[in-house]
Amino acid sequence: MARLKFFTDEGINEFRNFLVELKNNPELNKPDLSDNKYSENLQTEIIIEENKIFSSRMELAEYLTQVFQDAGVKITDVIPNDKLWTWLTYLWFDQICPKDSSGRKIREVVKYICSTDYKKYYRHFIASTFRIYVTLGKENSLLFLNRPLNDHGDFIEQLASRQEIISNPNLIRVAHELYWDKSENKPKRGATDRKKPGNLRRLIKFFGQIELTYDIFSMKPDEIVKKLPKEFDIWK
Repeated sequence: MARLKFFTDEGINEFRNFLVELKNNPELNKPDLSDNKYSENLQTEIIIEENKIFSSRMELAEYLTQVFQDAGVKITDVIPNDKLWTWLTYLWFDQICPKDSSGRKIREVVKYICSTDYKKYYRHFIASTFRIYVTLGKENSLLFLNRPLNDHGDFIEQLASRQEIISNPNLIRVAHELYWDKSENKPKRGATDRKKPGNLRRLIKFFGQIELTYDIFSMKPDEIVKKLPKEFDIWK
């Protein structure tokens, strides 16, 4: 068990240096950043399970949501706390960046160090997971979060990166109606294939087109689905 903390500027710098070095040395061990100069306690005392293993990003989101609710912490207070999300990434780094036979495979830094820039914020593994869940709810988060902690996924990249879409539950519901396989509990095969008719990118383009003539923010999901071109019939 560990008390929830957030990184200081020095802590973030040390974590960043570790990530940079890790690219050249995949066998490098995670540094000990428990010293007070690297992190500070949240004002509210919150105890979390540092050794908890999460089967999916959904499970992580549900766990954090419950932890904050039990502690009486407002969701709006933690969402913008980039230093908190970065510290959590450090805490659960073995799951976010697991070791394999060749060591660790490090990706772009913004996936580990949370940015305050929304255009990069959504790429952070933990911050985006939590925000999507608390914004959309479980049912509307399936396409994004029913995947391993270190799997970003094209649905996050294409939908969560667009503020006008991710902030509209009705549009996200349409995406789930088309691309979520309820029987298999996973996205339908080929949904993000650019060569397939009615794929995810085609849906995004459609959203942009229909917005020119309809108030899509007031339309219900089934109303939007009825407006879809024939190429989307294979997904209905």
